[in-house]
Amino acid sequence: MPSDTPANMQTQQGASLDAGTALSVQLAALTQRALTGNPDDINRLARWSGLVEQEATLLRRRLRKQQHDFSTLFEIVGQTSARSLDVVAMQTYLLRTVSGHFATTRLLILRRMRAEDSVLTCSAAQGVRDANFSLPLESPLCEFALQKRGCFSLKEFGIASRHADDLRGFGVHTVVPLIQEVEGSGAVLEGLLLLGARLASQDYNEEDVDFLQVLGKMLAICLRNEALYRRSIIDDLTGVASRGHFDAQLSQELNRIMTYGHKSLGLVMLDVDEFKHFNDTYGHQTGDKVLQELSRLMVHQVRNVDLVARYGGEEFAIILLEIDRAKVMEVAQRLRKAVEDMEIISAQGQKLKITCSFGLACFPDDATERSTLIQLADEALYQSKAAGRNRVTMAEPGSGLNRAVVLGPRVSTVAPSAGPGIKPVAPPPMTERESKHSGIWMGVAASEYENLQRQRRELAGAPDKFETPFPDERRRTAIRTKEWLRSRQQNDKKE
Repeated sequence: MPSDTPANMQTQQGASLDAGTALSVQLAALTQRALTGNPDDINRLARWSGLVEQEATLLRRRLRKQQHDFSTLFEIVGQTSARSLDVVAMQTYLLRTVSGHFATTRLLILRRMRAEDSVLTCSAAQGVRDANFSLPLESPLCEFALQKRGCFSLKEFGIASRHADDLRGFGVHTVVPLIQEVEGSGAVLEGLLLLGARLASQDYNEEDVDFLQVLGKMLAICLRNEALYRRSIIDDLTGVASRGHFDAQLSQELNRIMTYGHKSLGLVMLDVDEFKHFNDTYGHQTGDKVLQELSRLMVHQVRNVDLVARYGGEEFAIILLEIDRAKVMEVAQRLRKAVEDMEIISAQGQKLKITCSFGLACFPDDATERSTLIQLADEALYQSKAAGRNRVTMAEPGSGLNRAVVLGPRVSTVAPSAGPGIKPVAPPPMTERESKHSGIWMGVAASEYENLQRQRRELAGAPDKFETPFPDERRRTAIRTKEWLRSRQQNDKKE
């Protein structure tokens, strides 16, 4: 606005200087009159000094409060940044700190759980019971908050709204919009921080509002970062861990077991039976709902320390920590039965049933390499499918301990077809000695192996042996060698 222009700011500063100069002139005149001994002037000067002392006391109190606010704000920024990837810990710390700083017992945090959500959901609350509250982004209250872009009270929101009445029923009346400036999209409302009345029946003054403004911007950034991080490790459709996060967690847990010698780890691979036929019959939207319902079922069936991940398509993987072979089989059988009993309602209202096939492997009982462990569980899964589906198969104990690691693409043992109607002919079997010197054993590419064979054929005409030197030449060489050694020994003695 016009008051923020440089010219107006200079005008305001000049007016302040002029007012200060006028006060100084008045104080000097009052002091001169008080020196004459006039009682009225002396009393007036005493009242002046008292007012100056009161003003200095208020300024010192305000300075101490600002210092406290800045130190609290810096601490909140540091602590929430450290917890930015753990949204539960971040929100718990924030509510506790803000409650102590402003002496209020009622706090709510409304936020978008996912970037594509169109409602704000209560993700954390303090001093409020049954805070199951959601606020659409298209509601007048959210539009007012996005337009206001600053802290406001529900009294300022003059529009009749059911959502505002519900918030007043929770005992909160101060709203802090959590707005994030996104490049290319403008201002985005990430959520709302709502505060109740203060215990001392004090209103939120201008300094408190400034504090909440900075806090809201910082919290919006933290929530945005957490949402981006969550999107990178969570599968969008099912809500379980993504393939990349599964690979990272499996490697981390295997390293932890090998380092600290903890119990074994169980790996469960499962696949929805006849899923392609299911999609072709009922549609892909119903198939997506099957994957979502199956994911929710698995998350509720395993412990919080275990990890459920979407491995790819309709295949899932579960990492079971600190568990033995018998318990892994028990968990898998319980999951298989729960999936078999589950009902899925299609868009047309049909009650549908699915089954899953399971493959299990344990570390370090069955394998000591991550890739081998996954391979064993996957092979056990396909054994379940081959045996009739809706089954659980465990890898044989120690079946992957002696498996060799293939270090390159395998060379096909079948010759390419020479033309239509001609069947490929397999080469004759090689002996053990020949196979050890072939590209199949070395794991090299076929083209590279053929290049080596060509070079060997080009060198086939070269002689294998070379003539030995003449006897006289050998004798002269031996004499020169002895003389050199003798001279070297003499030089060493002299030194």
